[in-house]
Amino acid sequence: MLDLMRKHARNWLMKTILGIIIIVFIFYFGSIGQRQRAERIAMIDGKPIVQVDFQREYQNLVDLYRQRLGPGLTEEMIKGLNLKQQALDNLINQAVVLKKAEEMGVRATDEDVTNAILAYPAFQRNGAFDQRIYEQTLRTNKMVADEFEEIQRMMLITLRVQDLIEAAVKVSEEEVLDFYRMQNEKIALDFIRLSSKTFAGGIKPSPADLEAFLKANEGRFRVPEQAQMKYLLFSGQDHASTVKVSEAEVNDYYERRKAEWTKGGKTQSLPEVRDRIVTTLRQIAGIYAAADEAKKAHDTIYQEENFDAYAAQKKLTVHTTGLFHLSEPPAEFRSIADFTGIVSKLAQDQISRVLQGERGYYIVKLVARKAPYLPALKEIEAEVEKQYRQTEADKLAKGEAEALLARLKKGEGLEAVAREKGLKVEETGLFQPGSAVPKLGASAELTEALFEISEKKPYPKKVFPVEGNYVLVRFRERGKADDKGFASQKEAIAKYLLQVKKGETFRSWIEGSKAALLKEGRLELTKELKDL
Repeated sequence: MLDLMRKHARNWLMKTILGIIIIVFIFYFGSIGQRQRAERIAMIDGKPIVQVDFQREYQNLVDLYRQRLGPGLTEEMIKGLNLKQQALDNLINQAVVLKKAEEMGVRATDEDVTNAILAYPAFQRNGAFDQRIYEQTLRTNKMVADEFEEIQRMMLITLRVQDLIEAAVKVSEEEVLDFYRMQNEKIALDFIRLSSKTFAGGIKPSPADLEAFLKANEGRFRVPEQAQMKYLLFSGQDHASTVKVSEAEVNDYYERRKAEWTKGGKTQSLPEVRDRIVTTLRQIAGIYAAADEAKKAHDTIYQEENFDAYAAQKKLTVHTTGLFHLSEPPAEFRSIADFTGIVSKLAQDQISRVLQGERGYYIVKLVARKAPYLPALKEIEAEVEKQYRQTEADKLAKGEAEALLARLKKGEGLEAVAREKGLKVEETGLFQPGSAVPKLGASAELTEALFEISEKKPYPKKVFPVEGNYVLVRFRERGKADDKGFASQKEAIAKYLLQVKKGETFRSWIEGSKAALLKEGRLELTKELKDL
């Protein structure tokens, strides 16, 4: 439990909130779509997990991170996040939980699913289920009712299994108090730091060094695949001004949404809100008209292969992009799910299906594609040399810091070692471990290590890179936590620890169940991750 508490001792409220979301939507389910016949990647009791589901799950994770990070999400970052492993784990975990639920007799009836959907706040208006909102939400997410209901059924089953596994988990008052003290106790450090900049001056790479560095680090310098497109935009706003709205439609809209016009017990009359209603109805009709026009255009262009001619005939503006990296599409397309995947599958002069973005509906045509390539050294020599120097200087600084740490652990004094190397020993003063260390900066690894050092064990296991320096720290003192605020935080901490322990218990149960199924031969992984 102590390791668990140390792991979760910081920023615990935010982790609780995120944990609930992740547990329900990511860790156990990921993205569940309609099953299709495809190459299997795993089998559980003869039931296949297929590659098309893996690809969908992987793309869903990429889209999730792209929504969070925007254009800052690069291909290198995607590889670093190990999203393929996450996608595979999601699918396997989902299958394991549902298989164990079947063995435990845990079910979710049609009535259970219906009640869950009816109670879902996103589908309600004024506290009651609204069928139109439900259907519109499914359409927006390109999902049919049967698919969504199946997701709800699996979520209910999983949550019921989770409740059964977690029912016996408890948190003691001693654990709560220990956690509180770790949250509130302060620590002071002595430290020295070595800057990689001090080692850069003596590095003089030869042409052979740069060539070898470029070859070994192709991913840093490779220019990713690029594409150029033409596209047509069908905007709802362009069609709204031509829409005619009847009085019957205005009256119907007003009567169905009277609550929207009521404030403080007083309802605005139809004449007072008529213009707003007309504008809204025109916008809605404009969107539908734009969607219809885009569909007709797509079908005609697809059959007759007359993209430019059709645009000229209909007096539509043909927009042309410059070359762009597929991982960084133009701004107007970044809200379109899997836009990168869609464009990457287009052949020369092929058009896409109708795509829905923030401004309306798009039909895109691929007009040029430039394969990824590695520039010659002479084209990027300055950048290669810069990164070579930085990398080598960093290695030298780290090596020197690790050599000094080894000497300190053998008993040499920090002050003596620092004097020998011309370094300054500094103090942090007492501080509460969190996101940053005074006078040093932020380092998650260093913060974690502060829980491991003490008067008897003054040095951590390693040196730490912090804001361009390699840092060696020594325990100086630890301040005693003030327990005065414990009573006011006790209940919240207990709830948090219980949530953490439950999550750890359920994850351990899944891993144990998975291991047992593998050992019994009931779970078989038929394809390696590198082949996916």
